[in-house]
Amino acid sequence: LYRMLSALRSVRDRVERFALERHRRSILKVVRGGEGLHLDGKVLFVHAERLTLGRNVHIGHGACFNCLGGITVGDHTIISGQVTIYSYDHAFKRPSRLPYDDEVTPKPVYIGRYVWIGMNVTIAPGTIIEDGAVIGIGTVVSGHIPANAIVVSPKPRIVGYRDESHTRALAQQERFYLSAAA
Repeated sequence: LYRMLSALRSVRDRVERFALERHRRSILKVVRGGEGLHLDGKVLFVHAERLTLGRNVHIGHGACFNCLGGITVGDHTIISGQVTIYSYDHAFKRPSRLPYDDEVTPKPVYIGRYVWIGMNVTIAPGTIIEDGAVIGIGTVVSGHIPANAIVVSPKPRIVGYRDESHTRALAQQERFYLSAAA
């Protein structure tokens, strides 16, 4: 029984490695660069044709890249599992529907060389992370991160409010993004 289970595990491991290699090759057909790309499990790339990868980039399992606005990752960068990167934003301050409308603003993301991004990090549209930076686990990153900076998330804070009367009016009219009335 032990030998049979070991043999089954071995077959499963080979099938998983084969599927992962196929996934990696399919990504490399679409992205620019990517020599020595290492994927540590399934990774989701949306609009991968707008992704540029440097050499020897490592991306962990479950990462999600939405490259609509463009994402560039430099050489020898490690992006851990469950990292989310978005490179565009929706209009939400005075939208024609709630919570946002169809208008999209591209905001490219640039990640430099030999950067280390920890697990469960979220990188906001328009972020620039310079060479050698380290982003701690669970951090939400936006704006400009200087070279060699070590960044962790601070306590959450409110940065502003929507126009309450406009929001209430759209809600009363049932003008929602994913509804037939919109």
